[in-house]
Amino acid sequence: MRGAAVNKSKRIAISLVAGVLAALLCMVYGSSIRSQAEQVQAETLAKYGGDRVEVCVAARDIDVGETLDETNVITQEWLTSLLPRDAATELRRVRGDVTTSRIPKNAVICNVYTKAESHMLEVPKGKVAVSVAVDAEHSVGGAAGVGSYVDVYVQKDGVTDRLCGAYVIDTSEDSGSTREGKIEWVTLAADPEDVKELLGASGKGTVSLTIPATARGKKSGGDE
Repeated sequence: MRGAAVNKSKRIAISLVAGVLAALLCMVYGSSIRSQAEQVQAETLAKYGGDRVEVCVAARDIDVGETLDETNVITQEWLTSLLPRDAATELRRVRGDVTTSRIPKNAVICNVYTKAESHMLEVPKGKVAVSVAVDAEHSVGGAAGVGSYVDVYVQKDGVTDRLCGAYVIDTSEDSGSTREGKIEWVTLAADPEDVKELLGASGKGTVSLTIPATARGKKSGGDE
């Protein structure tokens, strides 16, 4: 009986010690987390100079391709802990920048909205890149996307003439330089001898693109 009581006392003592150690570990871990949070907060405060700071925000929804200025950017106070690292704190920092992605109303202005992404055109060998103005109505409802082989027509005074065939290698929608996702122009990879006609097409009349049935199976840059 006496031995059993001793063993029970030992188990209780061990349990108490284990509990104390667990509590100490939790305190150390919590202290470490708080220390890290305080360090981040201190860095943020050092960067912006206080708990709150005035930053540039969108006064309204700003579409892709708009220029930032006093008409669409205002300043508001924000909690520093909620700010992105590259938040613009002065209008002069972003004035004149062109947006490359849509900025929602009241969003903090930062580099992600004005960062230009590389947009390289791949022009097939032996072809020349030419951009022509065209809307969705005259480009098969916008179906004439990158990689499509199209016939280019120009309409004037009720007369429609076929100019040439070409490959679509870029559109205003794909490049992100259009508003509300509406196609406004396309870049065509055309034969050198067709360039002059294409450049003057918009001045002659309305340009239309069609996708011929024989275009199925054709690949960009392939032989016509």
